Amino acid sequence: MIKFVVMKFSNRTYLFGCLFLLLMVSSFFSCKPDTANKPVSAPEVVAQIPQIDKLDQQIADNPKDPNLYFNRAKVYFKNEGYDEAIQDMAYAMQLDSANIEYHHFLTDIYLKYPKSYQALLTMQRVVALHPQDVPSLQKLAHLHLILQQHQEAMNALDRALKVDPQNASSYFLRGLTLEELGKEEEAIKAYRFSTELDADMIDAWIILGQIYQRREDPTAIQFFNNAIRVDTTNIFALHTKANYLQQTGATQEAIDEYRKIILLDPGYSDAHFNTGLAYLELDSTQLAYKSFDLVIKTDPANAQAYYYRGLTGELIGKLNQAKQDFEYTLNMDPDFQPARESLNRVSEILKK
Repeated sequence: MIKFVVMKFSNRTYLFGCLFLLLMVSSFFSCKPDTANKPVSAPEVVAQIPQIDKLDQQIADNPKDPNLYFNRAKVYFKNEGYDEAIQDMAYAMQLDSANIEYHHFLTDIYLKYPKSYQALLTMQRVVALHPQDVPSLQKLAHLHLILQQHQEAMNALDRALKVDPQNASSYFLRGLTLEELGKEEEAIKAYRFSTELDADMIDAWIILGQIYQRREDPTAIQFFNNAIRVDTTNIFALHTKANYLQQTGATQEAIDEYRKIILLDPGYSDAHFNTGLAYLELDSTQLAYKSFDLVIKTDPANAQAYYYRGLTGELIGKLNQAKQDFEYTLNMDPDFQPARESLNRVSEILKK
């Protein structure tokens, strides 16, 4: 007898709010950027980048133009040259220390590195320089939340709301902080108020949908629909709605939502994977097999995809291929016990 293991539906998080929930583990090592009082030349650590040569020449001609260092830092950042980007931003900020955009970009570099403590110090400096700048206060709150400093995050948001009491993003961030503190009812109020202030707060709609989904409250679908109304091409909004439909038994409707995602991004393996699970629920094993085959083509390191293709292959009589799939699964994950049991079962059948 084949045992189907219920796998947790995977989500890709594109939410602005959820970004920093994924960045909880961050480096606290101090790394003071080089602020030597001389122009920073393009280091050789990063591979040759076409735009760098042009920017090198422009900097040589105008060594006191901070925006040139900023532009070169953006090129380095895009190409993962984080040390080089930090060096260029350090010099740009020596030339123009009051530029808010420079502070924000340096913070982004530190987060990507990741060096969360340096990011926090950078935002504290810009808030000290510009105490009424709401985006800076919001970003400071974001960083405090990364570092699990919830009260400090709330303090920064309180300051932002004093400056702009009708700022939807501040209420959204307040909701995230309250949710982290386990104050779900208060968080819901903050999310709802953010959508009252701005009906296009897609992230708030999605999170409200997820909260009500956990509560098994059918109101969840309304929140997911509101998110999709804001942006019909938002893959995460479509995915969360499809996930909800699948978990509540509306399997065909879920498949329809996954198809929309696949049309937008054929390489989105999670949509193929969950479509395969949905087809299994409908006993459409041939279609399920094709879906898991597409997962493997888009994400060849996905052990679960090999396992499920093996199960569906076994159901439609592809026993040799199923055996290979279970072997592949175990090569990638030797502790995957259901795959071991399935391999033993298929091996016994093939011996007969």
